[in-house]
Amino acid sequence: MAGIGAGSECRLFGCPSAGLWGVAMNAAEIKSRLVENAAVIYPGIYLNQLRGESIETECQQLLSNGVRNIVINFEETELINSIGISILLGVIESVNHSCGTLVLSNLNASNRELFEMLGLMSHVEMLDTEEVALAKLSGRVETVM
Repeated sequence: MAGIGAGSECRLFGCPSAGLWGVAMNAAEIKSRLVENAAVIYPGIYLNQLRGESIETECQQLLSNGVRNIVINFEETELINSIGISILLGVIESVNHSCGTLVLSNLNASNRELFEMLGLMSHVEMLDTEEVALAKLSGRVETVM
């Protein structure tokens, strides 16, 4: 798969400028990596239209390349606007339509509350950490609700 490698290799999108992880990033860039049978996507600090579209593009590419397990790690995400949520709903639908599994992880309290108020809990699983999400997707851990 072009641009995504095993382990901790990452891919960046967009034009360079200062950003997270000490790597050149701009408002539309996201970071992603492939881990075993799943892809992990990191939206960054602010999930807005530009980053949402980057996530959507990345998910479409992953799905077209046969990846069916996707984790979106919101550990660094402090704010999600309405357009970002709208695009995320489209991503959930695309993954479900492709018979894939999407898990959201590392949500802070306010983002978790936002997703719960919007009813996303019935459409996507939310787990505490990326590690738990990856373990569940690989079949190593059963989550108790």
